Amino acid sequence: MSEEANNEKLMFRYLLGDISEEQRLQVEGMFLSDDQHYERLLAIEDELFYDYAQGKLSPGEREQFEKSFLSSERNRRKAMLASALAHKMSEAASYMAAESGLANREPQFSWQFLKSYFSVQSTAISLSLAALAVVLLISIWLVIGIRRLRSEFDQFRVQRAAQVDELHRQAQEERVRAADLKRKLDRENDENARLKKELSEIQVQYGEQKHKPLSLISLVLTPSVVRDQASGMKKLRIPPGVRLIKLRLNIKGEVEYKSYQVLLLTVEGVKRWSQDMLRAKKSGSVQSIDLWLPSRILVEGDYELRLMGYTSDGTTEETGDYYYLSIGRE
Repeated sequence: MSEEANNEKLMFRYLLGDISEEQRLQVEGMFLSDDQHYERLLAIEDELFYDYAQGKLSPGEREQFEKSFLSSERNRRKAMLASALAHKMSEAASYMAAESGLANREPQFSWQFLKSYFSVQSTAISLSLAALAVVLLISIWLVIGIRRLRSEFDQFRVQRAAQVDELHRQAQEERVRAADLKRKLDRENDENARLKKELSEIQVQYGEQKHKPLSLISLVLTPSVVRDQASGMKKLRIPPGVRLIKLRLNIKGEVEYKSYQVLLLTVEGVKRWSQDMLRAKKSGSVQSIDLWLPSRILVEGDYELRLMGYTSDGTTEETGDYYYLSIGRE
């Protein structure tokens, strides 16, 4: 069987709905990419209506046809026209057969024979004209239907193209967002590595030279709502030689996030430092986050530490935890 015959058989089953999902996508791909396949599909649909009207379909095919096509008023009208045309053509064929039989008989030159002959001729001509009129009406209806279907198909193509463009746009946004998160994570990893290196150097210096001043100081901060509250404002005086400050932030927020971001702001709201992708640790009923800050970024003045949480979609939101710190130098 040729490829064209296979395609026609596949289109026939597609119209009846007797086809797998993979085969359905194959047929739709053919008439979406090639107008000739689409026009052939319309022609096969018309042939299917005539086969139904003439009773040429098997019982199973007839049932599938009725389920697939006769649910709409437009297709029911089309089936009625096909049935009417088939009926007229059948009548015309019967009369033509009768005329052929008369022509094959021995000539009988009687008035009754002439009357019968011209009566058959007149009836056959009338039926032929009626059939021609039906064919003409169906042809006009098919042309209008094909134009309407082509218009709907063009709209479908435009909608599909818009959907594809939207999917591409969303994918591009996701790629940009993922790249941005990766850059932020890389920066934080570099900062953490640098801080770990500084901490390691401090530990080495502290182990080798215990008589020198400490290079590291620690402080625990609890969240406060108002900056100038006595219980909320922590004062820290940094001695000379201190290179690293460890801050432990106790978290009071009820919502637990997978990771956190901390912003260090001046009283004017200028960001001096930030750290991303921080994990909270739990000790008993208390959750906390440890920060390691280079002392060089802290000049004398008041600061606010603002805690942000990462939601499941990767965006940040304020947790409601704020920490206030007053820095002095000795």
